[in-house]
Amino acid sequence: MMEFKGQKHDQSFFEEFPPDSEWDAVIIGAGPNGLIAAAYLARAGLKVALVERRYEIGGGLATEEILYPGYYSSMHAIYHMMVDYMPVLRDFDLEKHGLVWIKPNLQCSMVFENGDSILLTRMIEDTEDSISKYSIKDAQTFSRTMGRWRKIVRDIIAPMTYIPPMLPIEITMALQKDPVGQELLELVEQSPLDIVTSLFEDDRVRSLLLYNICTWGLDPRETGVGLFVALYLDRMMNKCYCQGGSHKMANSLGREIVRAGGTILDSSDVIDIHMKGGKVAGVELWEGRTLHTNCVISTLDPRTTFLDLVGADNIPADLKDSIEGWHYDKWSFNTLHTVSEEMPRYVPKDPWASESFMTIFGFEGMDAMLEHWDNVVAGKLDAKCLGGHATCESFWDTHLVRVTPDKAHRQVSFFQHHAPYNLEGGGWEQRGPEIEDIILQKWAKYAPNMKKENIVQTNQETPLDIEIRFPNMRYGSIKHGDYRPVQLGCFRPNQDCSSTKTPVEGLYVAGASTYPGGCVLGGGGYQVANRVAEDMNVTKWWKPTKEMERCTKTYLEG
Repeated sequence: MMEFKGQKHDQSFFEEFPPDSEWDAVIIGAGPNGLIAAAYLARAGLKVALVERRYEIGGGLATEEILYPGYYSSMHAIYHMMVDYMPVLRDFDLEKHGLVWIKPNLQCSMVFENGDSILLTRMIEDTEDSISKYSIKDAQTFSRTMGRWRKIVRDIIAPMTYIPPMLPIEITMALQKDPVGQELLELVEQSPLDIVTSLFEDDRVRSLLLYNICTWGLDPRETGVGLFVALYLDRMMNKCYCQGGSHKMANSLGREIVRAGGTILDSSDVIDIHMKGGKVAGVELWEGRTLHTNCVISTLDPRTTFLDLVGADNIPADLKDSIEGWHYDKWSFNTLHTVSEEMPRYVPKDPWASESFMTIFGFEGMDAMLEHWDNVVAGKLDAKCLGGHATCESFWDTHLVRVTPDKAHRQVSFFQHHAPYNLEGGGWEQRGPEIEDIILQKWAKYAPNMKKENIVQTNQETPLDIEIRFPNMRYGSIKHGDYRPVQLGCFRPNQDCSSTKTPVEGLYVAGASTYPGGCVLGGGGYQVANRVAEDMNVTKWWKPTKEMERCTKTYLEG
């Protein structure tokens, strides 16, 4: 494609974007972290290019017409857990672009075949009332425990999401300064399963809490990840929905970038990060254009960034070994999107069970849930213990149904379950229809109106489809890498790169495989913007949030 160099070409007629161009910073990947980094740096006065392989920006912030014609779904990110704390939502007035968050009190229900149901709500008191139907002791324990855990999240875990990572010994010394930190230290070395079973006695209560804690990839038996128990349970009680679909957030950030003078290049695949004298010199796009720069920020997974784009010969040997030893997620997701004649109505008589933001079904107890997760890790799916969660998106957002009035009553929903990338027994191409049938039969068992005659259409997105849509989510890894102690904190993706700056001069990383991790936290994008601004001696127009300042003063100073 080198015909772009020095001569006219049908696709190079825009004088403002020649085959060779100069930039202060080039950001690879217009997912949440790439958008956030570009927004901060562009407003700081840098000449920024944000380059995206797909035809639209947003990465996981995607809302598409996958149920054609007229029905839209947010296929990847729908439960936004850090809206309360993300600095970008405070530093930018995104409401002027129409960004609206919906935060239901009815966060989650778990339903059972016999008509029982249990709720997880934003208000601790409402959850306590629901749990008390099964165990007064568990209800009281939940109320006391969540009161303390919310303080842990508010004072420590949430603000530290946006502060550079520290060594384990440094964290231990910092958290010993007060009782809140000391309680967090007690949690850290335990497994999610140990914590839940030691605190609660009723099997249904344990099942509800453990599912919410482990939804995003925590191994229930993994020790050393206990801090995520408090974090995920609190945040799964505070999920937000982005009205109009998750892509609305991406669009809002995109407008901020362009208004600040930044440039967004979609449908532009980066095929090489150019090096000169051991330093970053620019990026080359698939059609031959070169964006020259001394600063490249990659939000892609480690292998794509370091081995495919930079090249193994251009990185230190120990860094190469670290990247080659990177472990991707233990499990992925399989999602069945549906259009039905009416929203799902679940068997419990309690109407709240059907109107919650997220409904868990398929598990009659914790043993079945653990068996399902064990099967997934082993590459198996068993209809007897397969379960997951569902959301009727159009119940919360009528914008997703754009059809003629005679069809406007129809509802868009999805069911999502943990699933292996390599599925035993023929793989997804062969077994996909079978799995879809299993899901629909199970859904109708718990929500009788979801029988096949009421299903208008379906679209199943398997772990393979996730990888096709987002190649940097190798093996369907939604977080770009497993959550295990040696891949968390200052070890994500390794000690050399967790601060976003890498040993390759001019190269920074800021994706889900970098501290603090995935799930649209916005931490990587925020932290890399800070680091690049500091390294370039650019004045930062933004300040840390009040929570970050309080956390720094309490735990990190002195």
